[in-house]
Amino acid sequence: HLMAPGEYDRIKLGFRVLPVGTATAPTLPDADRVQKVTLPEKPSVGEVVGLAVAGDRGCILRFEMQATKGSGRIVPLGSMQRVMRESIEAAAQYIKAKHDDLGITADWRSNYDVAVLATFMGVPKEGPSAGVTIVTGIVSALKGQLVRNDVAMTGEITIMGKVLPVGGIQQKVRAAYEAGIKEVILPEENLKEAQGLPSYMLQGLKLTPVKNIAEVLAIALLDVEQSL
Repeated sequence: HLMAPGEYDRIKLGFRVLPVGTATAPTLPDADRVQKVTLPEKPSVGEVVGLAVAGDRGCILRFEMQATKGSGRIVPLGSMQRVMRESIEAAAQYIKAKHDDLGITADWRSNYDVAVLATFMGVPKEGPSAGVTIVTGIVSALKGQLVRNDVAMTGEITIMGKVLPVGGIQQKVRAAYEAGIKEVILPEENLKEAQGLPSYMLQGLKLTPVKNIAEVLAIALLDVEQSL
């Protein structure tokens, strides 16, 4: 029975014949498939493109955030693992502390819930590098502000709004280039490493280093707001 890509993680099976010590493994049709994630067709509220590493390659990871009437909960959906859930907690704390600067009313914690989904729900998603993506999506959802669909981002966050460096930066930028992304927002400390990529890639997209979340939001969010 074949499942669609994204319904389960890549699987490889094998067994060993003990008496002779040889190992063999069947080839599964989907064992080495590459997840194809398409970019959002146009700027939209709560849809953000993040960058991740799956195995030895980079991949783009689409996030969707949705604000609904509720009681201030941030609800992670899909199989987000512990570290990514910690990023969501940090994002919520940052937004709570900086709501005035962000132009978000203080009552969002009592009037709205925000659901956070990383697409391909069946594939476990782990790691801290989606922090900036999560903040951007939540702020977009709460303000009804459109997010650019030609930008991808990666970066760990602190509750003070600092953007910290992440791993796998060359694989991530390569994935963004291959997906047709025009601009990659990345931690300032990762810029030098990213600049080690082939020149045709660096000419094909803009690398924008950032130190804090305010810079990320200024680049990724459009001024157009839609009422909740």
